[in-house]
Amino acid sequence: MDKIQIALFFVSGFFTSRLVIKYKIPEVIMDYLFSEKHYSASKILLHLIFLASLLSFFIPNVIAVLTLLPLINLILKSYEGTTTEIRKMATMLSLGVMYGANIGGMGSVTATPANGILVTFLLFKDVAGSESITFSTWLIWGIPLVVVFSFTSWFLLLVFFQPRKAKLHLKDLIIETPETRGIKFKLTIALTFLYFISSLILSAIMIYETGNQTMILVLTGIFTLIFSLFLFIVPIKNGKGNTVLLKIKDCFTDLPKKGFLFVGISILIALILYALNIQADFSQFVNKILPKELPVFTILFLLAIITTFSTELISNTAVQLSLFLIIGSMANLIGFATIEGMIIITLSSTCAFMSPIATGVNGLAFGGVPNVSLSRMLIAGFFMNILGGILITLWITQVASLTF
Repeated sequence: MDKIQIALFFVSGFFTSRLVIKYKIPEVIMDYLFSEKHYSASKILLHLIFLASLLSFFIPNVIAVLTLLPLINLILKSYEGTTTEIRKMATMLSLGVMYGANIGGMGSVTATPANGILVTFLLFKDVAGSESITFSTWLIWGIPLVVVFSFTSWFLLLVFFQPRKAKLHLKDLIIETPETRGIKFKLTIALTFLYFISSLILSAIMIYETGNQTMILVLTGIFTLIFSLFLFIVPIKNGKGNTVLLKIKDCFTDLPKKGFLFVGISILIALILYALNIQADFSQFVNKILPKELPVFTILFLLAIITTFSTELISNTAVQLSLFLIIGSMANLIGFATIEGMIIITLSSTCAFMSPIATGVNGLAFGGVPNVSLSRMLIAGFFMNILGGILITLWITQVASLTF
């Protein structure tokens, strides 16, 4: 029941994300944060990473990237420098948003498709401890992980790009519209918090009211229906008359075509590999090469690294499902909780930071901003993959495991 509830949260989250985009919430936040005319690139980078992470709590991380790509392009227009400097700045800011969105997706169970796959797998396989994977319990260990990981990525990008001397002129960052900061803008903020708080409360009730889960699921479905109908049907008064908050076209407009090209390529690769049954071969290969006599932490770290780097070339869904096939028997043999290994695999499958085709977030961030350097993305991403593997393994085994 709780897994179906999470699927309903995904629906509300998508519509919320379209509200956030339409009524320019990220632009207004940036306007508030950067009230001065000039700001250092390092501070802008930090704010972008955390803004991407924050948005990924409320909305799917791919959608979070879509909301921030226009911001990056606006910031770059204000930057005066040589072609090399502009390329460096574009790459750094794009990677900052990409890292933040991927990292932020770890904070909420509804933030990424990979988390949804985990939930679905747990539902059908009845893995021990799966009852502890809910919207609210995930947040307990997910939010601190996102904060630590975001600062880690910021530090790495500062070391790699060294933007200390760069200044950006931000006076023209915000493009005001008649609807910006009006009644619809205020409603968007209220509805965003309503989505998050309601999801948290309904999820918590699902945990503690185990005897009434069907009723709670029905309530969640009714809330999702009313929430959606309100957005698309109820007219809201503004200066131009009465109009609805969202229209059908708002669900697919302003999407970066080049970014979705990379997403399409990754999906095509996933389909081809699935048709070739690569997941079975891959799982057998990993099972053979992974030494079973190593300490448990080392085994889990290697699983994280194998997942992350494999995802750079193979669809993260294919890698995730492949390793799910062997994790149960491996856990019994070596002596760790199956659910720990599955969560490490899931988080690591969304933390491939090198390749544009590794995740949808990577493709959108790379393709949606001009002048991004592929070579810099590869090198910085390599070190992020290593740091991510260490941090995820430590966090799940030492912190998140307390909730299982």
